[in-house]
Parts: sequence; structure tokens; C-alpha cells
Amino acid sequence: MKNFAELLNINAINSLIMKLSDVLTVKAFTKIALIIIFSIIFVRVIVFFTNKIRKLIVKSSLVNDERVALRAKTITGIINSLIIAFISTISVILILGELGINVAPIIAGAGVLGLAISFGAQNLVKDVITGFFILLEDQYGVGDIIKIDSHAGTVESMNMRTTILRDIEGNVHIIPNGEIKQVIVMTKHWSRALIDIQVFYKQDLQKIFSIINEEANKLFTDRSDIIIESPEILGIDSIDSNGVTIRIIMKTKPAEQWTVSREFRKRVIERFNEAGIDLPFFHSLGYAQSA
Repeated sequence: MKNFAELLNINAINSLIMKLSDVLTVKAFTKIALIIIFSIIFVRVIVFFTNKIRKLIVKSSLVNDERVALRAKTITGIINSLIIAFISTISVILILGELGINVAPIIAGAGVLGLAISFGAQNLVKDVITGFFILLEDQYGVGDIIKIDSHAGTVESMNMRTTILRDIEGNVHIIPNGEIKQVIVMTKHWSRALIDIQVFYKQDLQKIFSIINEEANKLFTDRSDIIIESPEILGIDSIDSNGVTIRIIMKTKPAEQWTVSREFRKRVIERFNEAGIDLPFFHSLGYAQSA
């Protein structure tokens, strides 16, 4: 009987322990469920407000709506990703704590691991930070024609880490953002066609200026869809052994300076041929200015 009583007491104690563990388990899982639910709600609220702010920014923009929309979408996406990563990390740590796991060594280990990764991935961090400021400051965007060092082309895509250019020959240049020191943007807000025409000394300059002026105004009338201001003849820009150089500038829509330059050269050459005017040299280039 004594042994039976002892066994009964032992069973009672085990039963009590099981009941207590069940209560603790239910409480723990209840807390874990609450952590997950509140984390999801918090993330959804943050994403909702960032998207609202993005839409307000796009609606309030008066110029370059597509460009602003792209920037806003990219930046809000980055912010949302960072918030989700942060909330997820905190949630995992809280859940591990509820499961009775000592999270202090994990946090310390994560700190050491993060430090090691930061030393090993300095270039990556540099690329990401530079990319973020390129997007934030709208230095250039997809569709712009830019020059980075010796590489020039159209920006096909860009992200936090790299900028991808395609040049006129179709070659693709993948440039890490951290390596970008200086950028020439040839299509931001507006562009300018700068055309140099060189003629021989012993020719009727007055007649030449008259032809250039007529053709420039005709081109402005015919292509007012891409030329945004009246052409300006600056006059004689230089004199050298080849002849006299006359400079003309035309303000155009972004990336249209080369189209305007080619069309104007064609018209001037045809008129000069009709008038019997010879050209020792004909040179044209286009560049952009920011508003």
C-alpha cells in the first residue's frame, strides 16, 4: 500500500507538472501568435502609408510625371523592404525568447557576423549607398543618355547596386554605382544642339549668314515639336588656318539635339551647294543643360 501511495503521489506530481507545462505552452504560443499578428499588421500599416505618400508625391508633381513615379516607386520599395527586414528580425528574436531560447548569444553573434560581412562587402555597401543617393537626388534615370568616364549610352536600367548603359553600337556596360565619380547627363530637362560651320575666308559672309539664318528659322518652324526656342546664331566663333567658324545653337527637347543637328547640316549643305559656297570643314556636336 505504501508503494502504491508513493506511486500515486508521483503520478500526482507528474500530472501537476504536465498541467503547468500545458499552461505555459499555451501562454507561450499565444504570445508568439500575437507577435506574428502584430508584426503583420504593423508592416501592412507602414506599407499602406508609404504607398499613400508615393501616390501623393506623383499627383503633386507638375513635370516629368513618369520619372517622378519611377523614383517614388523605387524609394518606397527600398523603405518598405528595410522596414520588413527590421520588423521580421525583431519578431524572430521575440519568438525565440518566448520559446525559452537565450537570445543574447544570438544577438552578439549576429553583431559579430554583421561586422565581418560589412568589412568583406565594403564595395557592395558603397554601391548601395551611392545608388540610393542617385535615385533620391534624381541625378539621372532610365531613358537618359549619359556619359560615365569613357562609357556613354542610354540608361536601360538601374538599381541600388548598378547602372546599366547601352551604347550606340548596342554594347551593354554594367557599372557599379560605387565607381561612379562624375556623370554627364545629356538629356536632363532639355538639350542643346551646338553646330559649327566652317567656310573659306574669301566668300560672301553676309550671304552665308543670310542662308544660315533662313534655314535655321525654317527648321524651327518645321520641327517646332522638338525645337523649343528660336535658333540663335552666335556669329564667328573662331578663325584658323582652315577658315572662319560660324556657331549656331538650338535648344531642343531632351535627346533631340542630334536629330536637329543632322537635319540642319543637311539643309545648309543643300543651300550652300545651290549657292556655290564651298565648305572646308563642317562640324557639329550636341550637349545638354539642366534647367
